[in-house]
Amino acid sequence: MKVLYTNAASSVDAWITDAESSLDSSTRKIVGVDVEYDKLNGTYFSPKKAAVIQLCVGTDVLVYHICHADERSEKLYEFLYGWRYTFAGFCVAEDRTVLSRSKCYIHNLNDIQAIWRDPDNTKKRLQGLKDVAAAIIDPIYLEMKDGFGRKEHRMWADPPPLPPKHLEYAARDAYATYEVYRRLDVFERGFFSLFKHSKKKRGRDW
Repeated sequence: MKVLYTNAASSVDAWITDAESSLDSSTRKIVGVDVEYDKLNGTYFSPKKAAVIQLCVGTDVLVYHICHADERSEKLYEFLYGWRYTFAGFCVAEDRTVLSRSKCYIHNLNDIQAIWRDPDNTKKRLQGLKDVAAAIIDPIYLEMKDGFGRKEHRMWADPPPLPPKHLEYAARDAYATYEVYRRLDVFERGFFSLFKHSKKKRGRDW
């Protein structure tokens, strides 16, 4: 992964410009998205807000410390708001709400948790990103959140820079989200293509 960590709007704008160039030349315009919150529990008078926004396109990851941003990135808001790209997240309902408090709105946002679950994992009613990533990408992803608990999650809004452990966690979450959705998209289109051409004679290509 190539990771950019920043709280500077100009750096965010440059990353998005590069991402748009990559996406516009791709047939599948997928962006992985994740959000970390400024607090574990919000209240009516002090609701949760976005501390960090992570975006992933291919192996390029942006970790944006938005709660400490030097200024507003209009390009980010336009990027998220449009319909040109397919955004993918995991359990996105609260992310939508939290992002809206930072005046960020994602229209074309797909929830992986509502699309797919590991059929072989019958022990968990609600599967997390690590469960799905382990089934689709590699079993090593079952360990992706090990050693990262409530204490660490309380630190997202701390003054920059983020600790290396947090940066790794944020980048890995964004990449796993992107890669899971990308593979699900490939699987779905592959099954559809097979069905579409089911009447054609099949044979080996060697």
